[in-house]
Amino acid sequence: MDEIVVTMDLVERLAKAARLNLTPAETCKYAQQLSVILDAFNELDQVDTDGVEPSYHPIKLEDALREDEPEKWEWDPLANVADAEGRSIRGPKIK
Repeated sequence: MDEIVVTMDLVERLAKAARLNLTPAETCKYAQQLSVILDAFNELDQVDTDGVEPSYHPIKLEDALREDEPEKWEWDPLANVADAEGRSIRGPKIK
C-alpha cells in the first residue's frame, strides 16, 4: 500500500468534506495527529500474519443459557380472583 502523506491541504479538504470549520492551528494539529495514526496503521500492516487464523473475538464465547425444555405449568390464574365467571374475571360495571 502506498504511504499517504498528510498535508495541511489534505486536512483542509477533509474538513471541508466533513463540513468542519477548522482554524489554522487546528488544521496543523490534526495533520500531525493523522500522520501519527496512519504511521501506526502502516506499522500494523508490516506484521506477518501468515498462518494465523482469524480471531473474531479474543475470548471463546459459550452459550450460558440452559436448553429450552417445555414444562407443565400447574398454576390457575383465577384461583385468587373473588369475582370470577367461568374462565374470565368479572369487572365492575361501567356507569
